[in-house]
Amino acid sequence: MAKSHYDWRNGPAEIDSHSVTKHEVLVGYLIRYFEQRTLNARGRERLRITLVDGFCGGGLYTLKGRGTEILGSPLRMLDAVREASVRVNAQRIKPIELDVRYIFIDKDARALSHLKQVLHDKGYGTQIGQSIHVIHDDFASASSTVLRLIKAHTPLAHTALFFLDQYGYSEVPASLIQQIFAESPKSEVVLTFHVSAFATYTNDEFTDKVSGKLAVDIRSALGRTIEQIKEEGSADWRRFIQAALYQALVKDCGAEYFTPFFIRGEGSGQGEYWLVHLSRHPRAQDVMKQVHWEHQNHSIHYGGAGLDMLATHMMGFRQQFKGGFVFDDVAQSLSAGVLPQHLAENIFKRAQPVQIGELYASTCNTSPSTSLMYKDALQRLSGEKDIVIRSEDGTVRRLARYMRDTDWVERNRQGSLFVVPLRGGL
Repeated sequence: MAKSHYDWRNGPAEIDSHSVTKHEVLVGYLIRYFEQRTLNARGRERLRITLVDGFCGGGLYTLKGRGTEILGSPLRMLDAVREASVRVNAQRIKPIELDVRYIFIDKDARALSHLKQVLHDKGYGTQIGQSIHVIHDDFASASSTVLRLIKAHTPLAHTALFFLDQYGYSEVPASLIQQIFAESPKSEVVLTFHVSAFATYTNDEFTDKVSGKLAVDIRSALGRTIEQIKEEGSADWRRFIQAALYQALVKDCGAEYFTPFFIRGEGSGQGEYWLVHLSRHPRAQDVMKQVHWEHQNHSIHYGGAGLDMLATHMMGFRQQFKGGFVFDDVAQSLSAGVLPQHLAENIFKRAQPVQIGELYASTCNTSPSTSLMYKDALQRLSGEKDIVIRSEDGTVRRLARYMRDTDWVERNRQGSLFVVPLRGGL
């Protein structure tokens, strides 16, 4: 997913290692997506979807400093679908067809010329104009054509995954994402931004506007101006993005569910890319978080481990913050220690029992934990007799592996008052 600063005049452009890491996360999500979509699809013969790469680039790179050939996002997508097809059909007697259409868009004519040549060289040439559409335009201008192609391929569901790796902040306005979800509600959008692009775009005037939305005096809380933060290059800059800018972006684009984590190159650094996954279904959000945990040390966020990861007091606005949550064993231990207490507090405040699926859906945007981690926490609470979990037929559930989203959770009125000390926090 190319940036405007890539040079395609003399063959493959150079790419940084953190961009390769970002592609690994996105490919991991694609494979997971198809596995989840086909998990309970017995008897289904075909799964149709459109994959949209809004800033596709030239299809082939060389790794900076090493010269190693690296496939670009269009080729990575094609390979990922092929791998997903093998995986989902491994145990099937009757295979399911992944009927995928690809839309590759870029406003750089040289990049698209290079991409077409790479597609021909890799054996995809005959698919151009059939299952592969290559569009020379900027994404915003091409969006009406893209939506038309999506509807043609999936007339009822209008299902698509959008991978929008813009270089700046304003190339994909929130209003356009809102239109995507309005016309294609089952679609998902993955936005990636280079942190330095935010530094160019954001200033103190913009910060004041965001402060009004958050009802938090960000500049006073951080103790210095945004310009000073940019000059220091500290993690505070990423905290500002994650805790504040998502309000300006996510809340205006019509997505109920999101993940706002950073990607860092080769398991180091504070986070070179901000990767925001947007959807209208909690299951999609859960799958993306599973991928972040799978790529531990490549992902990072700057907040809490329980249900308050974006709360201002956990984002460094009200306390000194050091390090980050890197989805490793330490982070998992923090989550296992904090999440049960936070879930118990949430459950105890409810006047009525709540289904596990609704418990996750109503809190997942403020937690780095997956649905499986939720169930592990519920198992602990059940074992300590603080809650009771029942299936729809009244059977008591105690083990996480048997819990279902339709199971009901409520406080155990005969249980002891729930008190669990926090094992640590960020």
